[in-house]
Amino acid sequence: MAYRNFDWLKIERDFGILPKYQALFGPVDSVKPSERLVEELADTSDMALTTEKLLSEALVFPILQEIRLKNRDYVRLFSGETLKADIKRGLNGECDFILTKSPQIALTSPIISLTEAKNGEVSDLDSLAQTTAQMIGARVFNQKNNSHEIIHGACTSGREWLFLRLEKNHALIDTRRYSLQNLPELLGVLQYIIDFYE
Repeated sequence: MAYRNFDWLKIERDFGILPKYQALFGPVDSVKPSERLVEELADTSDMALTTEKLLSEALVFPILQEIRLKNRDYVRLFSGETLKADIKRGLNGECDFILTKSPQIALTSPIISLTEAKNGEVSDLDSLAQTTAQMIGARVFNQKNNSHEIIHGACTSGREWLFLRLEKNHALIDTRRYSLQNLPELLGVLQYIIDFYE
């Protein structure tokens, strides 16, 4: 079963995970974007970004790449990777993006799972359920490797980002959204999450 096939009823029934809205981040330090990122995003301003694939390539990947490069000794970025956590329970499938905190090149110690928003809406319940399912898969994967229990996630349209945190039996959904309109703040949140895992 692919992660995208999960809904909230299945997540609660199979894993006892409930959604809960709450503020996830206090004030975070802004991170100045590199000139490379600013130019790359500016180059997309006159593009017709009408598909998830194009939005992902033009907006999401460059932002995640920026965070990877700022933390290149211990953060790895994966796109389209299959996360096999527990096939019998349906925790198996391709993930849009995964960030890991590990010096290894292979997929180990996932800390952030990102999904592309369906229909461009980050608060879409199906999108958030998919994000949560991938976070559960990441936690199960980590448990097998004695790694991180708390998992972060994000659902993004490229222009707008909604963050989540899987903690115990709750999928905590942030009450705030972040956007490209305040890129330093968005990068600051991503860096805050990286720093969360000491």
